[in-house]
Amino acid sequence: MADTNDNNTARGNKNSGSPRKRQLKIAAIVIAAVVIVVWLAFWLYHRFTHVSENDARVASHEITVSSRLSGRVTGFDLIEGDKLAQGDRIAQLYRKPDQLKLEQINAEIANIKAQLQLANQQIAGGVKSAKAMLAADTAAMHAARSRMGKAHDNYVRAQNLYEAKGGTEKQRDIYRYDYQSAQADYKKAQSQVQQDQVAVANARTGLLAGGQISNPNVLQTQLKQAKARRAHQQNTLDDLTVKSPIHGVVDKTFIEQNEYVSAGQPILMMHDPNDVWIEANIKETEISDLAVGQPVNISVDARPDTTYKGHVQVIGDAATNQFALLPDPNPSGNFTKITQRIPVRIAIDQGPKPKLAPGMMVEVDIDITGKGTTDKRAQQKPIKTRAEQIPTDNKTNAGGQ
Repeated sequence: MADTNDNNTARGNKNSGSPRKRQLKIAAIVIAAVVIVVWLAFWLYHRFTHVSENDARVASHEITVSSRLSGRVTGFDLIEGDKLAQGDRIAQLYRKPDQLKLEQINAEIANIKAQLQLANQQIAGGVKSAKAMLAADTAAMHAARSRMGKAHDNYVRAQNLYEAKGGTEKQRDIYRYDYQSAQADYKKAQSQVQQDQVAVANARTGLLAGGQISNPNVLQTQLKQAKARRAHQQNTLDDLTVKSPIHGVVDKTFIEQNEYVSAGQPILMMHDPNDVWIEANIKETEISDLAVGQPVNISVDARPDTTYKGHVQVIGDAATNQFALLPDPNPSGNFTKITQRIPVRIAIDQGPKPKLAPGMMVEVDIDITGKGTTDKRAQQKPIKTRAEQIPTDNKTNAGGQ
């Protein structure tokens, strides 16, 4: 009897538990259906309002640094990842012969300057002496002219007396000879003054009575030529020290210490960590939805916990297949249509740029409902120069260096 009661009780409990289980199952199904519908609604909304692409990577201006001159490398200790400021030394080439040549040119310049100083001193003294002689001879010429004038007056007076029968012929001839002698003295004095003037002019050019000295004008020309050679040699010495053209990070080195490098041979590749952007290849079927300025969410595979945001900066005008090294001319006549991709440049507005390395893979999510413009001229406007993209604190540090 007791067993019968227990069986009835268990059967009643089982019957009362079945409706609850069914209700829980129905509730779970309804919740799952709601979640799926909500997820599907979000997915559809995102599908029609965004363009997503995983064929995207970080890009930058990769700069190949080389030497303008050939030579043996005497100083190079950089490795991948080293940071350089603009103007920092990258490599040093052997420079002793060029340094000696510069010292030789400096000695030549010093010698020309000494000659020029001595020539100027000698010329100054020669000109001063010649001017003193000219002044003395000029005074003598004026005195001779006065004597000639007096002798002329005496001769005229004696001639008049002779014609008036008041004087003798002998007296007239004496005054005539005095006048002629005074004329000769005056002409001689004039000639001497002219010679002195020529001597002054010659002294200014270095032609002195004691001999020829170097012409200062010639020495000045030689000095300018020597200074030009020194500037050229100094430029050569400067070029033997290869310096960093930008603030950046070393990506790849191509030489080792004590190697001989040729002019133009690559030494290393580097990029500016603050000069990076995203290069995305968007399907041509979706490119019509894009416009410059539309916001972009960026997911970096190597930085999954870091948020990056940007905007569409440039929409390419040619598909990527136009830049292939080996284009497919399709000579067989068989054709398979493949969706082509258009390069799109995305500027990074938010997020730590220095943590991005060129070539890193990223995923972009472009909001096509965002404000933008399809004006081609406006595509170039947002692009900033490398100097503008460098933060202010970096510029300050560069100026201090």
